[in-house]
Amino acid sequence: MNPSTKIVRINVNARRTTSIDDLPTDILSSEILVRLPAKCIGVYRIVSKQWLSLLISKNFILRHCRHISTSYKQMFFSVALFQSSVFPVTFDPSDYLPKTLIPLPTNTYWYDVRVLTSFDGLVCLSFRGTQKMILWNPLTHATKFVSSTLSRGRFKQKTDAVGLYVSPSNEYMLLHAKRRNGSMKLYKYSSRCDSWRKMGFVDERKYHNYKMSWSNGTFFQGVVYFIVKVDAAGMGSYLFGFHVDSDELKSKPKPATTNHDGDGSLVVVRNQLHMFVANSLPNWSLHLWRMDGENWTKIWVHQNILPPSLFGHTITYVVSTGKFLVVSRSGTVFEIDTTKNGIECYHPVFSESSIQGAVYTETLMSPDF
Repeated sequence: MNPSTKIVRINVNARRTTSIDDLPTDILSSEILVRLPAKCIGVYRIVSKQWLSLLISKNFILRHCRHISTSYKQMFFSVALFQSSVFPVTFDPSDYLPKTLIPLPTNTYWYDVRVLTSFDGLVCLSFRGTQKMILWNPLTHATKFVSSTLSRGRFKQKTDAVGLYVSPSNEYMLLHAKRRNGSMKLYKYSSRCDSWRKMGFVDERKYHNYKMSWSNGTFFQGVVYFIVKVDAAGMGSYLFGFHVDSDELKSKPKPATTNHDGDGSLVVVRNQLHMFVANSLPNWSLHLWRMDGENWTKIWVHQNILPPSLFGHTITYVVSTGKFLVVSRSGTVFEIDTTKNGIECYHPVFSESSIQGAVYTETLMSPDF
């Protein structure tokens, strides 16, 4: 060996310490930060100006919202006797967390507030006295007052319905179906422009009947769905879908239930639209249907449901558990477990006087987007 030759020994087992700063920004954003709960994101905004710029950008907040809305536990925002609160939608005693009291977005009494609908972490509220509406994020407390005039933007509890959705251009919109003077009218509201626009409604006069009751909308794959229920002594119900790309309201096929079906509730389960239908005649029963294209498939049924337990309630899916949350108008909350049979499939969880609310996922979404 040449004495002048320098020997270099390499330790192949040596480990290189990798800092998070070594990661490309796109990987950091799309693979790591986007997976964190919304409450954790605020902590990382103070790391650097670069991180702050990234985490408050609309692009990141949209990606984070899309991921969080399908992967994290849902929360239940409730307005009940003298207070408003938030608690996790989970009823495993080992996993239950106490509810957290939160202030309402306006200086108003709890009994004046109506919880209408929710989507992407935003909740739509209305107020009994003024009939005005707001869009609100319970986590960040970001609030937007929906513009209103005498003819637009005012919600009547017994005659109107709303649906919250996102347009193809990622703009949050509010769809308002309202009945005035014996006629149904349809408007959509742009949160970005803070303006209303009148839409076309179905021409057939039977859909303008004052006896019909509209559910609030459920947004799924570019369509806002409404269940339209005839009065209690009527015959069945209808299903409508508002296509957000064409701004058209169309009649949709619904599950082949009896003519005397009870209240139906739409829920999105694992990226598929489902409908709970409670039938009263000839036997009390509860059915779960799944939309497959333009058809509906019955996937679960439970007979001999006790009448007081399910009818006239709002049914909402609980993420990744196969269970559904049932909130009654009287304040009783039930849990339905479709993996069980008989009386074990549903049981009361708790009761709180005059409770109303909405299930949502905590996001960083702003109503101004």
